[in-house]
Amino acid sequence: MFQVVFFYFQGHNLKTIMETLESRDLHYDSCEEKNFYPGRTSKQYKTIGIKYTVIFFMMAHATLTSSYLPPTLAAFKYDENDPKSVLPDRLPYYSWMPFKFDTAGTYLIALGYQAIPMFSYAYSIVGMDTLFMNIMNCVGMNLEIIQGAFLSIRNRAVNKTEGPLLTPDKLYNTENLNQNLKIEMKKISIHLQTVYKVCQKLEDVHKFLTLAQTVATLFIICSCLYLVSSTPFGSKQFLAEIVYLIAMGFQLTLYCWFGNEVTLKAGNMPFYIWQCDWLTADKDFKNSMVLSMVRSKRPLYLTAGKFAPLTLPTFVAILKASYSFFAVIKNTSD
Repeated sequence: MFQVVFFYFQGHNLKTIMETLESRDLHYDSCEEKNFYPGRTSKQYKTIGIKYTVIFFMMAHATLTSSYLPPTLAAFKYDENDPKSVLPDRLPYYSWMPFKFDTAGTYLIALGYQAIPMFSYAYSIVGMDTLFMNIMNCVGMNLEIIQGAFLSIRNRAVNKTEGPLLTPDKLYNTENLNQNLKIEMKKISIHLQTVYKVCQKLEDVHKFLTLAQTVATLFIICSCLYLVSSTPFGSKQFLAEIVYLIAMGFQLTLYCWFGNEVTLKAGNMPFYIWQCDWLTADKDFKNSMVLSMVRSKRPLYLTAGKFAPLTLPTFVAILKASYSFFAVIKNTSD
């Protein structure tokens, strides 16, 4: 419910971020010499986003199905005339019902009555989490395209330059080539600054929701571990808790994995700027390079409420904290 309210008030900001990242002003020509194909890179990242969205969607379905399928089958098999036939005495999740469900028919109605909002909640969670994941995925795509744009900047400028490329002494670029290089450098620099601004806006918009999600996941994993340890191995509840535990772990993995990819790609940016074939360029071009490299040296993080960056070490730290809490609770209960 918190996520739905968040999207109601912040959805327009997320849409603005997506439109900014997908702007046609950030497109580049391909460069075969440097194996730079922005369109191909975009399709690869789109495929990755779709794949993980579908996986998470299937996990959400598996979580609820594992809870609702056993009692549904039991209700269908229930026979009032058979003393050995037993109808489940409760629903998969605790909730108040406005009617009794002591017969097979009413029990199935109660299951459906409860399942409709539960699946609605699942779709909301999947939608919001994968939206944030895919925005981070799109940021990573833009950073990789920028890296390729720096590597191929001279080749693309050469393709747009008519006449000689070097001065008679072969030491410097001609004025026409320098102008095209400056145009390309300006475009890439604006693109890079746009990505930084988008990340800052995404951080400002999403940081508290990410913090709430991270803290909730920590305690959910802890409680799942406790329930799994106190439930008979192989039972229906054991399997349902295992599925839920895997789904919640995967949800946290999406946040930290794609956040980690953004941090790594931004951190590697100076190395790609250095390789942009700058030896024969003029002083203005080299100054632009240095400024971009200095800016790129500052780490780029998406955080959980400014407390912890969304990186793989944070993911491991959350798992360790969950297990520590579980161990304390388990020892106390024993």
